[in-house]
Amino acid sequence: MACPPIITGDQFLSRMLTHIDCQAQVIGSYGYQALGEPGSLASTLVTGLLALFIVFFAVRLLFGPPPGARDVVFSVLKVGIVLTLAFSWPAFRTVIYDVTLKGPAEVTSVIQQASGTGDAGGLADRLQAADNSIVRLTELRTGRNNAALIDEEAPGGTFQGTALADEGAFGSARLAYLASVIGSIALLRIGAGLLLALAPVVAGLYFFNQSRGIFAGWLKGLVFTIAGSIGATIVLSVQLAILQPWLADAIRVRELGYATPSAPTELLTIMLSFALVQLAMIWLLSRVVFYRGWLTLPDFPKRAADTQTMSGLARGEQIAAPATFLQAERISTSIENSIRREERSVSERFARTPALVTSGAAEPAYRGGTEPQRLGNSFRRPMSRNSRSSQRRDNLS
Repeated sequence: MACPPIITGDQFLSRMLTHIDCQAQVIGSYGYQALGEPGSLASTLVTGLLALFIVFFAVRLLFGPPPGARDVVFSVLKVGIVLTLAFSWPAFRTVIYDVTLKGPAEVTSVIQQASGTGDAGGLADRLQAADNSIVRLTELRTGRNNAALIDEEAPGGTFQGTALADEGAFGSARLAYLASVIGSIALLRIGAGLLLALAPVVAGLYFFNQSRGIFAGWLKGLVFTIAGSIGATIVLSVQLAILQPWLADAIRVRELGYATPSAPTELLTIMLSFALVQLAMIWLLSRVVFYRGWLTLPDFPKRAADTQTMSGLARGEQIAAPATFLQAERISTSIENSIRREERSVSERFARTPALVTSGAAEPAYRGGTEPQRLGNSFRRPMSRNSRSSQRRDNLS
């Protein structure tokens, strides 16, 4: 596949963009097929990784815990995904190749038609038309006399000064325009082609958890090239929507014979601004694609939480107590339970002790029908203690 050569002149930019797009397709398609053909280094690598994966799975069946049905299904799907990415060019072309290289153009065309920033011609033709208009305006110049004398009768050093010379400003503006367009498109398209070509090598890394991060990075890189191509195309469409009417008006004014002294500064400002916007857009999309995890909101301030609790109590709502209140409640509950257990043991002890009833005296009315004994009577020793020390003391006395 021969890409069109680049020539100088009226078709420089369009041929440059066409050549870059052609190189991306060649690198992605032919590089993939060369790495994925039987007997190649990538084919041997993927085959070896597949053999290791099967061996580890067999060892797990023999000596480890038996895998569940979910693990078996996921392992079979993993083998199918790797073999499809590494060796099936028709499936790879439909699912990944066309989506990466041709999907951004379809998405941007829909957005441009809905927003009104598109045109009947292609993007490359519109960019080339704007470049030709810049060249034409550079030839016409601004019509001002940079070497005019302020005071013809005064001595030397009375020439009029300008912030930017016409030739230098127009040349710098066209340089910034070409560099921003070619640089951004080349970065995204050639990067996409290289990642597509490396698919047979990277696919085998999906087998193991230790190397799965490289596969995830490769997949994120493809997503970044898709999102970056869409963002860069939208920025260029907005730039052309501003630039084309401005160039048409400046050329018409110059052809009518009027001067445009502010045209160099305005043109250079437009080009530098959109060059920075192009770089910022690519950086922003890269941050979005390569961001890890979910966004988490910070905790609310303690003062705001206290205010919410007090307002809820004022309305009669049940508000969850803070940790300090919960700890105090746990301590009071444990003390209350301990007191109840002691009261229950005392009442049970009183219930087991027989009542003492004196003859000829009226029984007082007690709760439960039995009279509790005095403190110490229930556990008083019924017999006297006869120990050796007490007997020795009695004998001495």
